Amino acid sequence: VLDTWFSSWLVPFSSLGWPEETDDLRAFYPGHTLVTAPEILFFWVARMIMAGLHFRGALPFDTVYLHGTVRDTQHRKMSKSLGNGIDPLEVIERYGADALRYTLVSGMAVGTDVILDPADLESSFAPGRNFANKLWNIGRFLLGHLGPETRRLDAIPADDLTLADRWILARAAAAVREATEHYERYRLNDAASTAYHFLWSDVADWYLEAVKPRLYGTAPGGEAARAVAAHVFELGLRLLHPVMPFITETLWLRLPQTANDGALLTTPWPEATEPDGAAAAQREFAALQAVVAAVRALRAEYGVAPGRELPVLVTDASDAVRAALAAESETARRLAKLESIAVVSAAPAEPGGTVVLEDGTTVIVPLGDLVDLDRECARLGAEAERLDGLVAGQERKLANEQFTARAPAAVVEKEREKLESWRAQAAALREKRAALGCPG
Repeated sequence: VLDTWFSSWLVPFSSLGWPEETDDLRAFYPGHTLVTAPEILFFWVARMIMAGLHFRGALPFDTVYLHGTVRDTQHRKMSKSLGNGIDPLEVIERYGADALRYTLVSGMAVGTDVILDPADLESSFAPGRNFANKLWNIGRFLLGHLGPETRRLDAIPADDLTLADRWILARAAAAVREATEHYERYRLNDAASTAYHFLWSDVADWYLEAVKPRLYGTAPGGEAARAVAAHVFELGLRLLHPVMPFITETLWLRLPQTANDGALLTTPWPEATEPDGAAAAQREFAALQAVVAAVRALRAEYGVAPGRELPVLVTDASDAVRAALAAESETARRLAKLESIAVVSAAPAEPGGTVVLEDGTTVIVPLGDLVDLDRECARLGAEAERLDGLVAGQERKLANEQFTARAPAAVVEKEREKLESWRAQAAALREKRAALGCPG
């Protein structure tokens, strides 16, 4: 008896006209990659290989990609009988086909299953929808600044590129390399993550924010900024297209630089081309990002209003920080909402909030006119005393031999980690009190 599985064995060549020697059979057999689930390796995959070797003398494919399984929050395989399935048409209607694809791809690392909640589609698919919205907003913003007259990147002299330009071009080259490697190794979730972080963080959160004055015409260098912005957005669309084909294709056809290049679907895969001085650009702009992040952290820590412009002092500045501030001081001022920023040889005598960066650079925000120092000192002191109490109690607990002897080693180790964490937090609070000149 020849059952359904038997006919399925023959699909790689029977679908191409076999047993006739058709043009399709000669062109498309053998194939390259089979995408399938792991539970049918014996019933289908192995039998296709046997049939291919027997009838054609060649393997039907050279690679088998085993994808994960979609499961519910109880880790049960979705099925009609259990009633725990998700209707993809409903997801597409509410969140879009790209959001559905992105959720499945990004959540399914190699060798793992994807967990979705049939009772809460929002938590499962909203991140994909939000990413699609972000892409659309980036495209809409750029369309307001790009036109047929916008020059291609290769027409921009290298000397016209700023530190921010060279940094984003270096990040784009790195993203192309990473995404290409991930796709070639079938790590689709990592490829999606690379495109996501490049477009959302590097392009939108940092580069476009850095060059807005140039795009709006309130600062020189607008032509180079427009060329670079168009170029890196195009690269990002190419990297993301296999995962989110619909919105990327739509944006591609709307951008004036690519509208006449044909469909994104048929566009060649990008190559990683780094600008001159790529390593230095990444190092220096990363230093600028660290300074901005430090100021933002201090603003949040001391409750300074988001719109209040701050004076900032930098001591023990590394070469990268000095170069970054020399090239992009106005960018730092805008992104961190600064009144001023200066590199000084020594810390001021007045109290201030401080952050020491990984390279040893110290970022200082004088706080005399920004916060109630007496109140802040009292708050920090009270929190330090609370932690001291936790430390004392934890030390007594760990000194109890009955606990350490009877409790599992993993539990004891976790309690020791808590103790070290509380000690470190208390020490950090005392350092802050000292920096603010608090008494005692």
